[in-house]
Amino acid sequence: MWKQVLTFVGNLYFNRWTRGRSLTEMMVALQASSQKLQRRFDGCSDVPRNRQVLSHIVGIERWGQRRLRVALGDPFEMDEYDSYRPARETDWATLQTMFAETRRETVRLIGLIERAGVADVRVRHNMYGELTVRGWLKYLLVHADAEAMKMRS
Repeated sequence: MWKQVLTFVGNLYFNRWTRGRSLTEMMVALQASSQKLQRRFDGCSDVPRNRQVLSHIVGIERWGQRRLRVALGDPFEMDEYDSYRPARETDWATLQTMFAETRRETVRLIGLIERAGVADVRVRHNMYGELTVRGWLKYLLVHADAEAMKMRS
């Protein structure tokens, strides 16, 4: 029952919200979010909790990129995000750089997806079920923004 509810929520929130949105719109939203998040990170202290949150954000975005590549023809693998997450001992400045690089790669993937014409391909999310590419982009956007709210100055 719980799984069905999450799948319904994923379809409703991530897939339906993005229906009719162009990949360019999604790209602009991710770029704007990246700038906003970088400012937030700059204002946060280098403390274990903030490093943990940023490491989680980077890991989820890298994992999401792996799923986006499935739409481009890579084989699907039902994995978790843990292996994509930076090591615990990664310092604050390096994590900020990793986030910026990771988000740039997400934006680069959007261009590849647009050229390949696969924006409506669905790729499984472990919790929310089958998400369209646009749904995945919305998920990455919302996830990073929501998690960053847990950080403290």
